Amino acid sequence: MKNKINLLIISALIFCSNLLYCNSIDQEITDQNFKMFFSCGSEDFENIPASSSSFETNSWVNNNITWTASDSRTDQTINNKAIVIRNGNLTSSIITGGIKSLTVTTQLKFAGNPGNLILEVNDIQVGTIPFNSGVVTTTLDNINIAGNIIIKLVNPNTGQRVAIDDLSWSCYSNLGIIEINKVAQLSIYPNPVQSGEYLYLNKKVNEVLIYNSEGRLIKKSNLRSNSILIDNLLKGIYFLKTENTTHKFIVN
Repeated sequence: MKNKINLLIISALIFCSNLLYCNSIDQEITDQNFKMFFSCGSEDFENIPASSSSFETNSWVNNNITWTASDSRTDQTINNKAIVIRNGNLTSSIITGGIKSLTVTTQLKFAGNPGNLILEVNDIQVGTIPFNSGVVTTTLDNINIAGNIIIKLVNPNTGQRVAIDDLSWSCYSNLGIIEINKVAQLSIYPNPVQSGEYLYLNKKVNEVLIYNSEGRLIKKSNLRSNSILIDNLLKGIYFLKTENTTHKFIVN
């Protein structure tokens, strides 16, 4: 991917010829900044040290990132292994690529009251992560910090033992400054679309690639018309990529 980014974000509703309202392209993303809108990194805690009920400082490496959890134990699970923080924090080593959003799953273990973890990026608080006795998955968006980052989750709740699992984040670059300077030429409809329906494009393209919200390619089609069957897709956000643009759509 090139460093230069030319991002066009457009929000408009177009009245289509079939009398359906269709969403215009929410986001036109060039190849250079394609990575910026997908999951940039993740931590599943499968590499944490051997199971132990003792609270201590634990460190491990995964995906070339070193994680350190102070006042933590390693014998609890949420989705497989999880790290439990009592009066400490979970801190990454330096991560490149910036951060746009962060998603994490939490659960209060043993007795205690609901509360919030503090999310810090480069020692600056950027949000809070709720926890309770249930399994809670939270996404914080629009963090928008470029360059090298250090992610830290702090437990300020004395004695509350909070498990953390399935941490992921998307990249961000300040080169991706929004330039709303022209209307995208390609639109897709209906959006949202139901699984089993056709997604239509207002002009023909040779090939489309469909990615899930984690950036994983899940469908590739060579088109003979201006439509593609949306089948076997779970509900959620997806990205349809043509030769030079990428468009977000939702499956209901």
